[in-house]
Amino acid sequence: MAVATPRQPFVCLRRLPKTNRCTYSTTTATRTPPPPPPPTPPPSGAAKLSTRRLISLHGPDAPKFLQGILTNNVNATSYSPFFAAFLTAQGKVLHDVFVYPTLGSTFHTESNKSEDQGYLVEVDAEQVTTLLRHLKRHKLRSKFALRVLEEGELDIWAAWREGQKWTSHPSPTGSNIDAEGNITAVDTRATGMGQRILLPSTKSLEAHAAMQGLQESGLEAYTIRRYIRGVPEGQAEIPRDDVLPMNANFDIMGGIDFKKGCYVGQELTIRTHHTGVVRRRVLPVSLYPAISAPPEKIAYDTEAGVVSPAAGTEIKIQGKRGKPGRWISGVGNVGLAMCRLELMTDLQVTGEPSTFSAEDRFVVGGGEEEGLGVKAFVPDWMRSKIRAPKLQRRVE
Repeated sequence: MAVATPRQPFVCLRRLPKTNRCTYSTTTATRTPPPPPPPTPPPSGAAKLSTRRLISLHGPDAPKFLQGILTNNVNATSYSPFFAAFLTAQGKVLHDVFVYPTLGSTFHTESNKSEDQGYLVEVDAEQVTTLLRHLKRHKLRSKFALRVLEEGELDIWAAWREGQKWTSHPSPTGSNIDAEGNITAVDTRATGMGQRILLPSTKSLEAHAAMQGLQESGLEAYTIRRYIRGVPEGQAEIPRDDVLPMNANFDIMGGIDFKKGCYVGQELTIRTHHTGVVRRRVLPVSLYPAISAPPEKIAYDTEAGVVSPAAGTEIKIQGKRGKPGRWISGVGNVGLAMCRLELMTDLQVTGEPSTFSAEDRFVVGGGEEEGLGVKAFVPDWMRSKIRAPKLQRRVE
């Protein structure tokens, strides 16, 4: 007689506790080392700005159109380039731009073939299509031609020389066109930023008179020089519709004319300038090991051995609560951060007592102990332009 085999109880697989699956590999995992830091920028050099593109506006209504949509003043009789921004109706930054008048240049003669004023608007390369849509939306029946320059039609160069001073005043002739018909501009955003030069792509660097004797450098050299001076640029560092122009230093970099007439986003910008307080600004910062003493001055160091944290990482105060700042971007041990001035610097922007203490230590990334130390600096050019708080006098 056969013995009956006991039946196993039914088990529902859906009710079994979930366990982590372990995977094994016969090969040893290797960590890819970080790429070596870029070299120190040369004292004199030039870099092609491949991250920027140009949009051409040409026609009789071009000056009036730009005057009603830009933060800076557009004078139809002026030939001086300028730095400016496009804003939302709520006063937030859409795009940071350079505007170059083209009349009298070789580009204007060959492309437009008329005496009507023309402009080239330089913008972040990744946002050129977005800005073009923005311009078309406001164009309506204005009489001017609008197009994006093809890649390779004109290259944008940044050039700087050791010990070269800068001035916000136009050249004696009032023109930004050099003897060779090329468009040039003094970068007046901060001390030592040098020049911007628009060159045909077929023209070599040595062929331009103003560029002779300059060492061609990579884009990283230009970026490092910007970071040390506290100059943000492009959509990654000035997020679209996220910050007010004063937070990104447009007011002290010459990007806003507070005396001009109406333009998109003017109301909040003027109100903040006259009655508001700018508590947060983009500042240059230096990274260092948290166990070390903070640096006395900001300088790029190829042997610092630190890696920039991810964009948007919060900065913390060791042993205290609060949100003093947020990391924006960096190269090696230097970068930019959005900082609360009265927490991270000795600047006083309100009539209230400052909460800054020279003993405070700031960290970014990880916990308060294992994160990188970060120190904010206020360059001399910036310190001289940030207004002190107005003192209210009581009438007895």
